Amino acid sequence: MRTVCFLTGLYIVVASIDCKTPGLQARITNKGLNYATEVALDILTKQVTGLQIPDQHGATGDVSYDLTGLRINGFGKPSSRVSLIQNVGLAWSTSGTILNVHGNFHYKYHGIIPISDSGSFDLHTRNINFAINIELGSDTSGRPTIKSRGCSCSVGIADITFHGGTAWIYNLFSGLVADKLKGIVGGSNGIFCQQLNKLVNVNGMESLKNLPVTVDIANVFLLDYRFLSKPSFQPTFMETYHKGEVYWKANPHEAPLPVPPLLKSSDTSKMMYIWASDFLFNSMSYTAYKYQQLQYNVTNKDLPGGVLNTTCSTLVCIGKFIPEIGKKFPNTTVMLYMKAMTMPNMTVLNGSTMVYASGDIMFFAQQPGGKYTYFLTLSATMSTTISIRIQNEKIYAKVLKLPIKVKVKDSKIGQLSPEVLDLVIKGVIAIFVEPKLNELGSKGFPLPIIDSVHFVDSQLTTAKDTLLIATDLKYTG
Repeated sequence: MRTVCFLTGLYIVVASIDCKTPGLQARITNKGLNYATEVALDILTKQVTGLQIPDQHGATGDVSYDLTGLRINGFGKPSSRVSLIQNVGLAWSTSGTILNVHGNFHYKYHGIIPISDSGSFDLHTRNINFAINIELGSDTSGRPTIKSRGCSCSVGIADITFHGGTAWIYNLFSGLVADKLKGIVGGSNGIFCQQLNKLVNVNGMESLKNLPVTVDIANVFLLDYRFLSKPSFQPTFMETYHKGEVYWKANPHEAPLPVPPLLKSSDTSKMMYIWASDFLFNSMSYTAYKYQQLQYNVTNKDLPGGVLNTTCSTLVCIGKFIPEIGKKFPNTTVMLYMKAMTMPNMTVLNGSTMVYASGDIMFFAQQPGGKYTYFLTLSATMSTTISIRIQNEKIYAKVLKLPIKVKVKDSKIGQLSPEVLDLVIKGVIAIFVEPKLNELGSKGFPLPIIDSVHFVDSQLTTAKDTLLIATDLKYTG
């Protein structure tokens, strides 16, 4: 099951689109696929070693025999190769497998003088080659599918050694027993193909049925990475294309935003590539704005030293910075209601990432009884530069520059100094807003990848409308 989870999990996170532009696209190269099959062989070795084989019975001439307690006690890892079948999926083949089987035998010679005896035996098989085709697709709901499309297995050499019993009798049926055991191991219905078909068709599909196609973000958003079409297979890589949109968890609806084309790349030097459109992040921004997540009440508890007091003995309070407030509302505190007035928009350019936002900052003075009196509104615009990095299968962001421009939109306390307002708001931004944004960015944006698969030696490139992650992989299951 883990074998298939690894292979299909890579396929899930990594297609030609018929009509829709993806918000998330991924590619797994031959290098990645061959690494996956090496991991799969390690897991298959553990699964096959110790496997019990059903008892076998037969006869040749005057000799009948029973083979019981059959168990695989040795598996030599073969060389492996995976290739891509256009419009279908993967072809995985191996050569040079070694398999050892131990068991017990009992025979009866029905000649003039009946003879029967028993003992144990060891079968040594070499040059076992097997191949399986795997069809990868998606169903009508955008969920991935996997299906075996034919398996073959051949056994080159089989030597059998008996322990106990009468030696001259062995020559009467040793060849037959060896051929029978070769048939059990090889062929389209043999042990290997049974195990591989089961892994793909039973365990694989069962795993995919339970695999979510959305990622929960902060318990209020859903990242949707359903397939938009069947995967695409090229000679050196396979690609999948995903919805790549963030919805409101309680009421998922598509954002009315354009999806820009992603950066083109022919690179296959890494195991995996993931393209994330700035549409993916902007759909989250749109959803957060629509559902009023981009608003916050800033009070003294958010700022140090009573900055929002209207009266103070020092110069470090809003009543001293803006005397009109101190005169109008003495001996109280101010609350700032910060609200986005438009959807913040992220634009990815070559080498930089910018976020543009605008909003209102409304000022309220606290009155006795817990009521607030409105007295001022400032309009603010920001053009923020952020840095983005990839770590532990997440995208992290940090604010580098947060310039803000403010102007008076409405005032109930007369004319105010633009320079002083600018100074006050920049202080609030530096003390509260910027740390708050960096706190969100430090939580990371999760990429859709299965457990036990980790990024190694990752590189992140920013290009027009695109974040491109190039990485190798390590399986730790």
